[in-house]
Amino acid sequence: MVKNSGQMKIMQMSFMIIGVFFFFVLVGLFVLGIAFGDVRSGAEELARAQAISSIGVIAGMSELNYDADDTMSVDEDKLKIMSGGFSNNYEDFWPVASIEVYKVYNVSREIVECPSVGCNYYSVYSSGQRNIEKVSSYVSICKRVKEFGSVHNKCEVGKILVGVEIRESEVGR
Repeated sequence: MVKNSGQMKIMQMSFMIIGVFFFFVLVGLFVLGIAFGDVRSGAEELARAQAISSIGVIAGMSELNYDADDTMSVDEDKLKIMSGGFSNNYEDFWPVASIEVYKVYNVSREIVECPSVGCNYYSVYSSGQRNIEKVSSYVSICKRVKEFGSVHNKCEVGKILVGVEIRESEVGR
């Protein structure tokens, strides 16, 4: 009888130790879930901030910039070249998921994608990602034209849209 009582106490103690162990494992998983949730939301906010700050940088890159002295002005001829598929060579160069430029003033309501005659929409770069959030800013779309025997700069108001990838869990928000 003493032997059975001792074995029973050992079994009770081992079950108690296993129960306490599982309790601390569950508490640890809960704390890690909260901590990684904050890291995930911080990473998403950082990606959005990167996209916003990238707008000025992208517009100022020599691949798109019209005049080095002007900020937020893009060259229409360079846009036509980059939207013609040339930007695929820059896949590792762009820090964002997509780059698009629209003419917003003095154009028709219909979107005509470049390269074509009378176009007003330039899809400069697309990484092919489906879930992206776009941020935008206004830019000047400029080109050199020859009118009435003189060469001058002709600028139009445009809008640059930069897309950043968002996670699947945010799409439903």
